[in-house]
Amino acid sequence: MEAFVANNPFMTVVPLLVMLILVVLTKRVFEPILIAIAFVYILKDGWSAMDDNFIIGIIDGIYDVFGDPEATYPWIVLMLSLFGGLIAVLIRSGGISGFKRFATRYIKSERSSLLVTWGLGMILFVDDYINNLAIGPTVRNITDTHKVPREQLGFSICCTGTPECALVPITAFAVFTYEAIMVGEGVSASGSNMITEYVKIIPFLFYPIVIILISLFLALGVLPRVGAFKRYYKELQDGTYALTDAEKAMVGETEDEIEIDESKGNILDFLLPVIILVVIMLITSDLVLSVIFALILAFLMYVIRKKMTIGEFFESFFSGIGDMIFILVVVLMTFVFVEGLNSLGFSEYVIDVVSPMLSGGAIPALTFITVGVIAFLGVDYWAVMLLIAPVAIPLSEQFAVSPYMTVAAIVSGSVFGGTACFFAEQILMCSQAVQRPPVKVAIGGLPYSVFGGVIAVGLFLVFGFAL
Repeated sequence: MEAFVANNPFMTVVPLLVMLILVVLTKRVFEPILIAIAFVYILKDGWSAMDDNFIIGIIDGIYDVFGDPEATYPWIVLMLSLFGGLIAVLIRSGGISGFKRFATRYIKSERSSLLVTWGLGMILFVDDYINNLAIGPTVRNITDTHKVPREQLGFSICCTGTPECALVPITAFAVFTYEAIMVGEGVSASGSNMITEYVKIIPFLFYPIVIILISLFLALGVLPRVGAFKRYYKELQDGTYALTDAEKAMVGETEDEIEIDESKGNILDFLLPVIILVVIMLITSDLVLSVIFALILAFLMYVIRKKMTIGEFFESFFSGIGDMIFILVVVLMTFVFVEGLNSLGFSEYVIDVVSPMLSGGAIPALTFITVGVIAFLGVDYWAVMLLIAPVAIPLSEQFAVSPYMTVAAIVSGSVFGGTACFFAEQILMCSQAVQRPPVKVAIGGLPYSVFGGVIAVGLFLVFGFAL
């Protein structure tokens, strides 16, 4: 089969198309990914011999994901498990209920509830995991009160997660871009000031800027609800807005499983662990360590004051880990799928097809489109940046196009994938945080992501030729 694919490289794209069609038709994520994985590994390994077939290939792919020298997936497992446990503990402590009581003094409408959500997203810029996972449980009951569809809430959170991190020069996203792309490809000199250099690409980060503004205008009501958001809003008004039993099982509903006396909730039980998390993150840039410190503080606060017994604390903690199982499995399957896809030569094929088009002032726009499409199709957004940078940046220098603008186009395209892809980590985390299936969140937000992408393409064309 590999010889067939080598002679027909367009076949590397077919499994992606099959998966996307199935996602749209079924409104589900896991089953289409599973079918696409089988398709990819049949193309790669065949299905005949017992000691060398697609099933063995899939198993080897899983081992490769867990054995990644960068430990990407093991880190995600640890991170999401700890975060899931922390969120469940915060809910059971009544801290989130305390925040809700405090916030409802000032939140009187649908618009103000969405503006508070947007504002929290802008404040929690330290890391997109903190943003995507922490805001949903904090505000979802408040927005429920004002009949905001949770799918819109999830998209709003997603729009101020990775996009905001891309615009701030002190985040892990910025460090990666500077070290791996700007220094790695010679745009910035080794040993140069990271913040000074990264600031040079910020004015050209068109998609992150545009999608944050779109999220704000959607909250303000300047932009109308369209497509799925409009339908969900109507269902809320009609009283028909609900999940199926299968969807409830998929996303979990922690606050419904644990009895909480909301009248005794204290906002400090929520704020102090979150503050220590953010502070430790700013000091150490280690998100795992930050969540561990937040959990330790929460344990001491709740157990010493007898808000929880030790048993109740750990019961909540492990319940929260359980709520993350679905997202962890989907992320694992996505990594396995991409592992098989790249072994077939998918990335090389896309780059070979696109490279001849990268010329002159169109380079930033075409770079944005290329990275955005590949990231939308499920390839990890950092991996896409590493794949495209060695092609796009030398070409931009050859045609006297600002390399900083080209780097910004690479970053913008990766952010687009994170806000639009049905199974991107960001969408998966936001969907879990608002307890809605990821496909519903992604499809609801897709018209706005595409609208933002079109605006970004126009801006890259204008500035690409002008500068």
